[in-house]
Amino acid sequence: MNAPLNHPLPLLDLDVLRTFVAIAETGSFTTAANAVFRTPSAVSMQIKKLEDILGRSVFARDARSVTLTTDGEMLLGYARRLLSINREVVSKFIIPDIV
Repeated sequence: MNAPLNHPLPLLDLDVLRTFVAIAETGSFTTAANAVFRTPSAVSMQIKKLEDILGRSVFARDARSVTLTTDGEMLLGYARRLLSINREVVSKFIIPDIV
């Protein structure tokens, strides 16, 4: 279903998607927090924000592990593509001006 043009869709924050991918790849909020230079609490808040925006859980959590839900698995592919496109744009437009 398409959203009406006068009702903008929420934007997904690339930093939050980067954190999401880090958790998916490491299987740990704490390890991912270290990888993205955030506290575990900040990482948890980012994922809560992401899940609130999407209206779905992206991780199944228990006392010892974190696994992707079906929705999380689908999001992982999109997140990786968005981050890849971001790297491509930055390398095309920003990095050439730095050197």
